[in-house]
Amino acid sequence: MKTTTIEDHPWLAVAFGSPHPARALATAVPLLAVLAWAAHGVPTATALALGAGGVFYWTFAEYALHRWFYHWRPRRLSVRRIVESFHVYHHRHPKDRSVWNAGPLLILPLTALLAFPVWAALASVALTAAFMTGAVIGYGLYEWAHYLVHARTFRRGPLRYLQGFHLHHHHGNNRRCYGVTNPLWDLLLGTAAVRAQWRTAPPAAEEPRRG
Repeated sequence: MKTTTIEDHPWLAVAFGSPHPARALATAVPLLAVLAWAAHGVPTATALALGAGGVFYWTFAEYALHRWFYHWRPRRLSVRRIVESFHVYHHRHPKDRSVWNAGPLLILPLTALLAFPVWAALASVALTAAFMTGAVIGYGLYEWAHYLVHARTFRRGPLRYLQGFHLHHHHGNNRRCYGVTNPLWDLLLGTAAVRAQWRTAPPAAEEPRRG
């Protein structure tokens, strides 16, 4: 019996998923333009500081969504099928490129969800927009990092580290190593794995290229 909604309705992968980060960035770039317009009038130094804060905010959002939502196991089967439709499906079928990245129908609601508490705290549309510019940039880096650690094999540099960290989450222990672009929150919250346990070969749908 199929266990996730996406297996019953493959069109969902087209609407909410993507085999390449370029499709996600095709939505993220216009979104950045709108946020930059909405932040017009914010002093440059303030905008840069808020943008840096937004990037940092994304690092936690990335961790929190991965740990507490994507791996959430609702008791009600109908809800679980929806929650597991992309991420848990990705764990079960890591070679399926259709869910390696997010599609446009996932990016916009996620941005709104993350922007709401920021707006509530800052009480300003312009300041919130400047802050979320950084968060969207962080999100774009996340999409590229997730794609690369699955699509290529890295022998050196920061991407080798991130690849081993992420692939251990897939093949070693899915309750460890939730960060994709960085290990910060795993280290702070005790979910980082011992490096000797990491896997370094990506489960690519095609023969991985050397990086």
